[in-house]
Amino acid sequence: MRNELVKCTYVHIQTIRRTPLDLNTLFDLEVANYIKRGPIQSDVSTTVLDCLNRKSTTMSAFLGSWKLKSSDNFDAVLQKLGVNVVKRKLITSTKPEVTFTMDGDKMTMKTCSALKTTTITFEFGKEFDEHTADDRDVKSTVTKESENKLVHVQKHPDSVTTTIREVSGDTMTATVTVGDVKAVNTYHKE
Repeated sequence: MRNELVKCTYVHIQTIRRTPLDLNTLFDLEVANYIKRGPIQSDVSTTVLDCLNRKSTTMSAFLGSWKLKSSDNFDAVLQKLGVNVVKRKLITSTKPEVTFTMDGDKMTMKTCSALKTTTITFEFGKEFDEHTADDRDVKSTVTKESENKLVHVQKHPDSVTTTIREVSGDTMTATVTVGDVKAVNTYHKE
């Protein structure tokens, strides 16, 4: 992380001062000043803090691929959503893989199964249109509760589905709630 902060600080410094600087020395001085005097109200300190904040939005705990290992009560959730019995059996018999990537402020979640591949790209907190794996058109919003927790809300005229995804080590738990019905899907990092 230090190298990323040094590079980010360097780019900002080059726009303020038109003089060459030793990046590591500059970074060390800025950190030493912060420790010695507390937060500094300088452009350099602001840039260092901006870099730290930018790093924290990477959601690195989620990034990568996750394979479904177990599912508890998911058929009941699909039934509550009005999915017919044949489609429910097909959906619950597959073990999808979910892959998360980040590009700037946008996260992409790609879900691949033997039946279908769906991809959504979103910015945290902004509503977007989504076509779900069970063929519903919904208005969705994904919010970042923490570096390890995402809340995905899908609004349909007939229902609201909330999926809370939480990462702990190499395990991601997706708790899906529709009305009074809840399912828990557990994934392991590939």
